Amino acid sequence: MELKELENDKIIHEKLQNLHDSVEKISNFLDIAFKADITHFSQKEKIDFDLFLTYSLNTLYWMYLRTRGEDPNKNEVKNQLNRVKEYMVKAKQAHERQTIRPKVDQSAAKRFVKHGINHKETCETPNKKIRFND
Repeated sequence: MELKELENDKIIHEKLQNLHDSVEKISNFLDIAFKADITHFSQKEKIDFDLFLTYSLNTLYWMYLRTRGEDPNKNEVKNQLNRVKEYMVKAKQAHERQTIRPKVDQSAAKRFVKHGINHKETCETPNKKIRFND
């Protein structure tokens, strides 16, 4: 099949235009991401940003291999994508551990202890047997 036969195929033209538009959007987005000033990001935001960029670039390479007709499953990029996914899960777990973990209200705990100590000193133990002299 020669390429001249594809010149009049509207479906091919639409798909190629869609691919071209998508590549431009991704390129613009990555330009913005690479120019981002991450010095004011929190630790979690930096980790999420790095994981996002790593996953995005590996995904783009996956797509590049697909457009060349190669099988990305046989390439190292599949292992890299799985590794990034594992790190995403680990990062999420670490963040949840820090935010969901119950925290002790120290002032309330001090009041409980203080009240417990004062209460023991003022009360006699009610379980003692009392002897009466006859």
